[in-house]
Amino acid sequence: MSFLIKFARQWIAGETLDDAIDSARKANSNGLGAIINYLGEHVRDKEEAEANKNENFRILQEIKENKINSSLSIKLTQLGLGIDKDLCLSNVEAIVDRAASNNIFVWIDMESSIYTQDTIEIYLTIFKKYKNAGVAIQSNLIRSESDIHRIAASGGIIRLVKGAYNEKSDVAYPGRSEVTMNFSKIMGFLFYRSPFFAIATHDERLVYEAIEANKAHQKKIEFQMLLGVREELKNELVKKGFTVVDYIPYGKKWLPYSLRRIRERKRNILLIFRSIFDI
Repeated sequence: MSFLIKFARQWIAGETLDDAIDSARKANSNGLGAIINYLGEHVRDKEEAEANKNENFRILQEIKENKINSSLSIKLTQLGLGIDKDLCLSNVEAIVDRAASNNIFVWIDMESSIYTQDTIEIYLTIFKKYKNAGVAIQSNLIRSESDIHRIAASGGIIRLVKGAYNEKSDVAYPGRSEVTMNFSKIMGFLFYRSPFFAIATHDERLVYEAIEANKAHQKKIEFQMLLGVREELKNELVKKGFTVVDYIPYGKKWLPYSLRRIRERKRNILLIFRSIFDI
C-alpha cells in the first residue's frame, strides 16, 4: 500500500485539507491559480453526502482565510446524485451560494456518461441563479457537441476535457485521435460563442492551437492541468502571460482517481516510475 500511496502523490496533494492548501499556496507562489477538489464519489448514504458538503464548506473557508487564489471543484455523486437528484441539487446550491458570498468560483466535474444528463441539468439550474459556476464537458463523448451548444446558449461556462472514464462504444469515440479531433472542434466553437472557458488538457498541440486561435478571438481563457503533470509547459505558459491553474485533489479516497489518471494517459505510467525510482 505504501508503494501505491507514493505513486498517487504524483497527482494528489495529500490526505488532508492542510496538504491541499499548502499545494495551492505553492502553486500561487509559482504564478499559478488552483482548483481544490475533495476526493470521493458514488456515496449511497445521505449522512455521508452531508459530511461531504460540509467538507466543501471547510475548503471555501480555508481558501478565504488563507487568501488563496483558488476555485473549488465538486463531484455530484459525492453530494448525493446517486441517492436522490433533488438532494444533490440542494447540496450543490448550498455550496455554490456560500462560494458566491466569498467570491469563489465552483467547477462541477463531469463523471461517467450515466450521470451526464443529470449533471448538465443540475448545472443549468444552478447557473440561472449563480454565475460563479462552470461545468466540465468531455470530448470523448459523442453527445458533447450538442451539450456544448445547449450550455453556451444559456451563457454557461465550460471546462473542456478529454475524459478519463471507460465508456461504451455507443456513447464515446473509440480512438484517441477522434477524441482529440472532437476536442479541437468543440474548442473552436467555444472561441466563437463563449467569452470565458477553460482548456483542461496536457496535450501540447491543443494548447498551442488554442493560443493561435485566441490571437484572433481575444477571449478570456485559462489552461487547467493536473497537479504534478507538465510542469515545464505550465511554467512556459505562465512566462508568456497566460492564466494557468493546477487541479489539486486531496483526501483518503485517492485510488479511483489515480487509476483514471493512468488510463487517461499511458505516458503517466512513466512519470510515476520516474518519481518513485528517480530514473
